[in-house]
Amino acid sequence: MIIDMHNHITVKSSPYYLPVEEYIKSLDEWDVEKVVILGKDYGKVGDQQQSNLPDQQTADFVKTHPDRFIGFTGVHPDRGEKQNVERVERVVNDLGLKGIKINPHAGHYPNDERLYPVYEKASELDVPVVFHTGLKAPVEGTRVKYCQPIFIDDVAVDFPDMTIVIAHAGYPWVEETILVGLYAGNVYVDISTLTQIEEVMGVDVMVPTLRKLTSSWGAQRILFGSDGIFNLENTIHAVKSADFLSDRDKAQILGENAKKVLKL
Repeated sequence: MIIDMHNHITVKSSPYYLPVEEYIKSLDEWDVEKVVILGKDYGKVGDQQQSNLPDQQTADFVKTHPDRFIGFTGVHPDRGEKQNVERVERVVNDLGLKGIKINPHAGHYPNDERLYPVYEKASELDVPVVFHTGLKAPVEGTRVKYCQPIFIDDVAVDFPDMTIVIAHAGYPWVEETILVGLYAGNVYVDISTLTQIEEVMGVDVMVPTLRKLTSSWGAQRILFGSDGIFNLENTIHAVKSADFLSDRDKAQILGENAKKVLKL
């Protein structure tokens, strides 16, 4: 079983918008059983560039193939504490979304206390929270200084019952990711976009990162993620061909760990 814990769709007006049939075709080609479609709220930065993803669009996309797609909302602290808490309640209870995505590079730190009511609600509803970390997105106005995993440590300590996913393994701050989750069983990490970073930067990323994570944590909290259907093939191949991973390790990373996070 392969579960992609980190994927996206774009707003319909985007030139990069893909119809649902393209997703299903790729998932079938690479034997991916389920995929998480992450929400996207960059606050005012996203409003200006029309890059924020409406929750209803995510929910409608999921409804086309509810056996394959799982939707998350996106939250930004500038929306206001009350509005964000109400949003999380509504999307989980009414729209059937299953988690939250936080994009700190859109102008805030993960431990911004304006987000603490959201974390309290996530703990109450028992839904996971995914944090973008590492490289910033190619969106004008985003800042990499907010993307270090170390700022998630406060959140992990203050909300030990909330499932946390550190996206992109925190690269290039992988050691920070390891330290944040070393003694925190509620912290997971996804390996999405690492193969793409290799192509862009011309350095080995995936294998050294997987080695570091499995050497310190084991494989039981590492999640497969692609960050886009264009990354599926390379990321799946990287995990399956890693000779230092046992068959059990690979099964956990590719899908078994995600089943626990998503309560499938």
